Amino acid sequence: MRLATPRYQRSLFSCRYRAPYLPLLRFSRTYSYGTGRPLISFSPAKSKEISFESLVPSTRTCLPPELSRRNRMADAEYEPGSEAADAVLASLKDKLQKDADAKERAQELVLNLQDIQSKIGAAKTATVNHREDDEVLLIAVSKLKPAIDILALHDNGQIHFGENYVQELWKKYPILPPTISWHFIGSLQSSAISKLARIKNLHAVHSIDNAKKAVTLNRMRPDDFPPINVYVQVNTSGEDSKSGLEPSSDELWDTVSTIRKECSKLKFKGLMTIGAIARSQAAKEGEENEDFITLVKVAQEIEERIEREDGEKAILSLSMGMSDDFENAISLGAGCIRVGSSIFGARPKKADATIL
Repeated sequence: MRLATPRYQRSLFSCRYRAPYLPLLRFSRTYSYGTGRPLISFSPAKSKEISFESLVPSTRTCLPPELSRRNRMADAEYEPGSEAADAVLASLKDKLQKDADAKERAQELVLNLQDIQSKIGAAKTATVNHREDDEVLLIAVSKLKPAIDILALHDNGQIHFGENYVQELWKKYPILPPTISWHFIGSLQSSAISKLARIKNLHAVHSIDNAKKAVTLNRMRPDDFPPINVYVQVNTSGEDSKSGLEPSSDELWDTVSTIRKECSKLKFKGLMTIGAIARSQAAKEGEENEDFITLVKVAQEIEERIEREDGEKAILSLSMGMSDDFENAISLGAGCIRVGSSIFGARPKKADATIL
């Protein structure tokens, strides 16, 4: 028998077992096999339960990841608008009203949000040529944070939230109010576009990095859903670890042009960059971020080319700036900033994160 054997409720059987990941382990006896726990365990029919870890503790690291630890983010999926999803939302609201720890956490989050909003206002005021009607959209990046944190901020007026992982967003959005505007800001994999397209209250995707992905997102978006705002990601730092198109490249223009002319269910909003960590840290110390300057320059080039070739006046929005550098981003013209840790605090490891 191998670990991939189909699941049984609790059946008795005799076997001579050779563990595929523990090649030296052999035993023969009648065992009871149940899979109700994260780790498969074997129990002697008339003895105490034992597990692979207790048999050979030194080989724990040899077990495959899906068996060696529980993936906490693997919460249940709910159908949008279903009774089960509504029940989860009701329980979260009830907890925010009655649970002392939840109420304290909500107050902390709201204070953090108000602090960021105050800094945004100050940065706008300090910006040369600032106008009162210049909008800076604050996206609260809730990656790896529980649904109740998001609900607490939404109940206090925050509308826009950002997620980095499609699967996490897919599990969060049905159990939270449809009045939330979701932003996807992570690396976009082609295999995940179908799910992303079917999130009705998906407001924007900030990480389009080629025309093919844009065309696929457009094709898979249901006809009766609102259009998705899209930002084309630019790799302003030139780092191999960063996604995005090269500044001023033909591929960048082709992607922008394809979205504008061939994707009726998408709305080309502007450009996005992440930038280098060192430049973000420098911006925090008062220096201008070179990545932001590059994005401003590229946006101006595209605006001019749209007007020259298509005869249209375009003003692009810039999605740039995070917790360490959003004030500098605003000073250089950011229309959209993505702030996570300054609002929600330090993130847990992905393996330890939970939605509920």
